[in-house]
Amino acid sequence: MEIIGRVISGRGEGKYYVSLPPYKRRFKKILEFTPYPGTLNVKLDEILDINKLNPIETDDFIYNDKKYFGVKIIPVKISTFKHDFEVEGAIIVPKKTYHSNNIVEIISPVKLRDLLSLNDGDLIKIKIK
Repeated sequence: MEIIGRVISGRGEGKYYVSLPPYKRRFKKILEFTPYPGTLNVKLDEILDINKLNPIETDDFIYNDKKYFGVKIIPVKISTFKHDFEVEGAIIVPKKTYHSNNIVEIISPVKLRDLLSLNDGDLIKIKIK
């Protein structure tokens, strides 16, 4: 399954959360890569019902006396209409999020904006494994 989305700016919170050791360990174990500290926000043309894609779910946890919520993870490959290669990544959907159902966050072992020369408004292809 392949979906198309448009790159948008986020609040910059992804860097903080993805950098937390408990999240990093979970992503490394599940995805076999350590994510770049940040997420790529993508607005889809339609609502994505992630639950129909059999996501991998992580548990909530306590870290430094604060509760953090688990995430749903879908492994993907990301590409653009400008490049002929794909990059490993994953859609992550936190159990607690301010995003609407047509906005997804993507993690990858690299900074996708730089590697794929992405700017807000650019279209990307997301291939769900």
